[in-house]
Amino acid sequence: MRVGEVHSLDCSDYDPVDQSLQVRHRPDTGTTLKNQYEGERFVALSEEVCELLDDWLECTRPAVTDNHDREPLVSTPQGRAHTTTLRKDCYRYTRPCVTTGECPHDREIESCDAATYDGASKCPSVKSPHALRRGGITHALQNGWPMKALGDRANVSETVLSMHYDSRSEEEKMEQRREYLDHL
Repeated sequence: MRVGEVHSLDCSDYDPVDQSLQVRHRPDTGTTLKNQYEGERFVALSEEVCELLDDWLECTRPAVTDNHDREPLVSTPQGRAHTTTLRKDCYRYTRPCVTTGECPHDREIESCDAATYDGASKCPSVKSPHALRRGGITHALQNGWPMKALGDRANVSETVLSMHYDSRSEEEKMEQRREYLDHL
């Protein structure tokens, strides 16, 4: 998802029974989508993601409303998590020292400027939210997701998928298409 889409989600947009999220454009109440109403869609979730969301809602999510009396799915004690907060969290949690406890750049973690919340983007190995989105889309393409299904899920056209996300070689594409030969 784009950062703005995560920012726009309310608790009521999550359906644990259908294991889905409804992404909605709500300009009148402070949350917009990049592609406005064209960006609205339902997104199917895995069981693991639903477990994570269930735990978040039951145990961790600050019980707050935003300025429009909506209950944001991703919240802070102050209300709806701002897009800047979401970006900074992405930088913070993609630093290698967070996951491995070691710095691949031979820095002392305790004194590293990038080890602070506001300095996390200074880490040479950090990933931006768009890089995570691009990586997820590329991974799905490499694992055989049909362009149409992936485009609908990520709210991106098949043309843009082909031009900017599909890093497969022509041979890799052919081998993935081979799986469909028995269905002709």
